[in-house]
Amino acid sequence: MHLYYIWYFLIGGFLGNGMPHFIWGVSKTIARSPFAQKSKPIINFRWGLANFFAATLLSLWEITQNTFTQGSLIALIIGFWVMVLQFGFGIKRFIQPLDKFTSKG
Repeated sequence: MHLYYIWYFLIGGFLGNGMPHFIWGVSKTIARSPFAQKSKPIINFRWGLANFFAATLLSLWEITQNTFTQGSLIALIIGFWVMVLQFGFGIKRFIQPLDKFTSKG
């Protein structure tokens, strides 16, 4: 296996990880981040941007290495979907239950 497939897999992972954090930040939803169980939306927004920035830098570096192939694209897509599916199946761990926001009375 070529090492550059791993880099493209990581690029896809950064893009997939950045997406929900960026969306939670923009929508002002309190959600978990690497920094706390209940992070402020601005933290998730910044974490999402940091992931996008890392993916962009890795992409630019890989472009200068002239390693892009059809297999690289497949590795990127697999990395993206692995991260998206991880969030999809574990979404209950990342957001607060709705009943914490509703008043009973």
